[in-house]
Amino acid sequence: MDQFYSLCLQGDLNAAMDYLDSIQPRTKEMEKIQKMYMERFYSPESDEHILDEDKWIKGVLAAYHDYFRTVLTNAASLHEAEADLNNRLRMHLKVESPSTIDETENELAAIFAKKGYHFLGGVTPPYRGAYIWKRCEPIDFKVEIPHHSITVTVHMMSDFLLEGWMGFATFNNRTVGGWAQEDGLYCNSKRYKNLEHDDFQVSYLKHEAQHLSDYRSFPGLTSAELEYRAKLVELIYTKDHSILKKFLNDAKNEPEFPHPYASYNIMKDLSFAIFEKDYESNINVWLEEDYQEISSAALELFDKNTSELKMKY
Repeated sequence: MDQFYSLCLQGDLNAAMDYLDSIQPRTKEMEKIQKMYMERFYSPESDEHILDEDKWIKGVLAAYHDYFRTVLTNAASLHEAEADLNNRLRMHLKVESPSTIDETENELAAIFAKKGYHFLGGVTPPYRGAYIWKRCEPIDFKVEIPHHSITVTVHMMSDFLLEGWMGFATFNNRTVGGWAQEDGLYCNSKRYKNLEHDDFQVSYLKHEAQHLSDYRSFPGLTSAELEYRAKLVELIYTKDHSILKKFLNDAKNEPEFPHPYASYNIMKDLSFAIFEKDYESNINVWLEEDYQEISSAALELFDKNTSELKMKY
């Protein structure tokens, strides 16, 4: 099901469902998943179970759920879907004067804070969030990234009500691990049960620490540029082909999706560096290559990119 969830994370549920339909023979688990998706995304009477009983919170979540359904099934344009979301939220807030979606979400954040929740709005490209969670515990880590170390505060988040469009698109089977902000890193703690495992130490901690370092050194980088550098850091520090296999599976040459687009550019650049090919898509070819060679090539790409950015800035 990795390919299915990768298509979901590329923001096109219709393509993901077509892919699921094409799989033969089908398992009971696949049939169960298809039924869940049909009920969530294609049923006119879809109704999500919301953990909190607060009617105001239920109304906000319902507005975001409907927005996610709309954009993920291409039922309306992004502009139309966002305008509808903003109108629904403003009506829920009982705000009559026109407000941008960002202003509306700032008001939501203030009310959620009074109700004991954290709220993060904005965009996880190409769609809007939001993320809503209850608990947050800070922990300090010293993190080695290429050519230096930094000390970061990681805010361990838990008890989520909403995990953005990616969580909604995958029934939280694939969710955002966290993000970097000026005041530190934010981590979805349920994703990482063992803080010593590479899933946390490399794919989360080093990845997000690189974002934090780049915010300071190269302000203004696009999301795709940030992801390109942070994903290279993962390849530099991991010990085997597992992350590379994930990047190859997720890669998509579409700039509006920063994560898949960064994976695509990394695989393209590594293909040229190692095989002198435009793009090697066969995972078996990659698995035959000694991983240390791949890691070294990733470091060379990272250093080359850093030199280019230093010239630019």
